[in-house]
Amino acid sequence: MRDTNGETRRERNEAFELLSPEAEVPEAGHALWDWFWDLRSAQAPGFSGPAPLSHQEMLAWLQLTGNLLRREDIAVLKAMDGRYCQAVEEETEAIRAREAG
Repeated sequence: MRDTNGETRRERNEAFELLSPEAEVPEAGHALWDWFWDLRSAQAPGFSGPAPLSHQEMLAWLQLTGNLLRREDIAVLKAMDGRYCQAVEEETEAIRAREAG
């Protein structure tokens, strides 16, 4: 996510020589990780940040890709999406605070 200067958090961290953590995805989670970002990339941005993935969007994605998911996989994807939306909201608030003063 870029601020009004077009700078991402990672770029800002690099400018101040701060570390940006990399996501550590266990081997067994690589498929879900890739599927999550595939689902997210197809979603239009919301007015005030990302909207949570809907069951309809997930169903359409399953039909288009032919992927098969278990209930547990769907629960994991929904949890990942909830955390993603929360992180984007936190980053948006940090950008607002930084730009305010």
